[in-house]
Amino acid sequence: MNKLISANFMRLRKGKLFWIIITFMFGMGIFVSCSKYYQSVRFEEPVFFDDALFVYISILGFCSAIFCSLHTGTEYSDGTIRNKLISGHDRRHIYLSNLIVNTAAAWLMTAAFLFSYTVLASFLLERPAASVKTLIFYIVISLFAEMSFASVFTILSMLISRKSLSAVWCMLVFLGLFIMSMTLWSRLAEPEVVSEYQMTVNGIEQTEPKPNPLYLSPNARNICGFMMDVLPTGQGLQLSAFEVRHPFLMILYSIAVSGILTFLGILLFRKKNLN
Repeated sequence: MNKLISANFMRLRKGKLFWIIITFMFGMGIFVSCSKYYQSVRFEEPVFFDDALFVYISILGFCSAIFCSLHTGTEYSDGTIRNKLISGHDRRHIYLSNLIVNTAAAWLMTAAFLFSYTVLASFLLERPAASVKTLIFYIVISLFAEMSFASVFTILSMLISRKSLSAVWCMLVFLGLFIMSMTLWSRLAEPEVVSEYQMTVNGIEQTEPKPNPLYLSPNARNICGFMMDVLPTGQGLQLSAFEVRHPFLMILYSIAVSGILTFLGILLFRKKNLN
């Protein structure tokens, strides 16, 4: 397996797609920090270092979908996976080596964004509102969320032989997860009571608060909250808004999701017909 991992990292280092995405994430760090600085100058209000620090998670999810599908799909189109099997490599090792490289690539993309953003934002923006310890811990949570992303996209790209079809499915799954998380987020944000405004002879007056029909029941809120903690896109939204309720559970959920998908992926890949 060590030979497989070494070969995959060698191909990663020489891959144009990887360096294009690394450059893109590096540029996004510059763009986001400069945009926040422009916002602070234009509106004459302070913008803190951590205001946009975690926007990279959603961007990284989309980039990871593209990378995993095309990087792994190339192995199918070039016949590399078939050659590995002919050479006597176990299918489990082939799957795990690709997962490891896909996860490492996602972490390197994150490092590219964090480096450029941190260097510029440290000079252009105000000191972080949150403590350094909190920021580091949230970054660790994001790395585990990215491991979940890599697990999702690895199982899709390893089971779908056609590179183009794999890329489409990975991007559709990411968009589906993102839309689902946004929907759950908006439902959880619904207030318990709402008030309306009406025009009277005395001007605009607020009516008596009344129960909000869109407010979720306790059981529904627990289910939606659980889904937000499990989905990597949901974790990204919580980190971006600094509204993380269960930080340690989020890490455990990411590990569990990655483990379950990896186990399932290996079982299905072993049965896959590569002829």
